[in-house]
Amino acid sequence: MSEKTKIWYLQNFNLLKGMSESSMEMMSEHSRMKISSKKAVIYFPEERSDNIYLLKEGKVKISRVSEDGKKTTLNLIGPGEIFGESAILGQEKRENIAEVVEDAVICSINRKMFQEMLAMNPKLNLSVNKLIGLRIRKIQAHVEDIVFKDAKERVIAFLKRYTKSFGKQMVDSWMVRPFLTHQEIADLTATSRQTVNSILQELVENKEIKYTRRFFQVLNTEWIN
Repeated sequence: MSEKTKIWYLQNFNLLKGMSESSMEMMSEHSRMKISSKKAVIYFPEERSDNIYLLKEGKVKISRVSEDGKKTTLNLIGPGEIFGESAILGQEKRENIAEVVEDAVICSINRKMFQEMLAMNPKLNLSVNKLIGLRIRKIQAHVEDIVFKDAKERVIAFLKRYTKSFGKQMVDSWMVRPFLTHQEIADLTATSRQTVNSILQELVENKEIKYTRRFFQVLNTEWIN
């Protein structure tokens, strides 16, 4: 990917708005842009936390793997967000696994360089802190869903957050493109693929949603409030 393209991506990354031209050039010089295909693993648990990642396009799933090998999905990262933030927080090794859910364009930057950028740009520092705080609240809400809600409630709660995070509000509906597979939703909600299919069909029959692999549409705008 050319340097010009990298600069373009960085300049159009909302989190970096307001950075000086010199700071942007420094970040471009010390960062690496990569196109990653679906199912690619960005990092594994126990790897060194040497890099911060900025997601420009696509989606990335953050999961925790237990000692018995069971994988629990914690969060779904979308365009305009950072991940791998444990490096900023001082953790030497990764605790989670990051996997590409939808073909992605990812910028990686060395931890020390990113920390220097934060020190030089108070506005960026504030934006990153807010984003990390929001990330923590989203993970807490996700964990609470798994602990306190039944399967149907978990799936519906996820669909509402998914629509708000990745959807576009239309005149009389919300639209998200593309949609996830039933297995991906099951992984994200600690349910089974069959359960997800049953819940989605019920929502379709009640005329609350429409969906295909290409889109997910919420027909009743009050449904996600």
